[in-house]
Amino acid sequence: MRYLAVSVGNSMVTQSEGQAVCEQVGAGLATVPTDADYVALNTTVHQSGAPYNCNNERMHMGAKSTGDFNWEWRTGDPLSTNWTYWEPGKPDGPRIVCMRARAKPGVPVSFFDLGCDTSKINVNCVLCDA
Repeated sequence: MRYLAVSVGNSMVTQSEGQAVCEQVGAGLATVPTDADYVALNTTVHQSGAPYNCNNERMHMGAKSTGDFNWEWRTGDPLSTNWTYWEPGKPDGPRIVCMRARAKPGVPVSFFDLGCDTSKINVNCVLCDA
């Protein structure tokens, strides 16, 4: 999969607003269904640099829970039950939430859960897949 970091200039953005940013460039919020995709996502994040500055960032991802500890990508495909990229202790509840990514310089991207459109997060870039 190919990923694209789209600059949003240090904005408070919800999940839906992030998806709209991706749609403006003919893409959708990033999904990471395979190990190869995870490697490609890390490469994009850690090489994005200025002006996108995705490093040391929280980013919206194209996945949400179905409320029963199951997750699906924005495409409707289920998230594998042995998907191993969650932060320790995450996801942490059977509620409807969305996936976020955390990137730190030199550290592999990790994922956590947070409210969807009730939670705006401050971001410099939105990660999209095309």
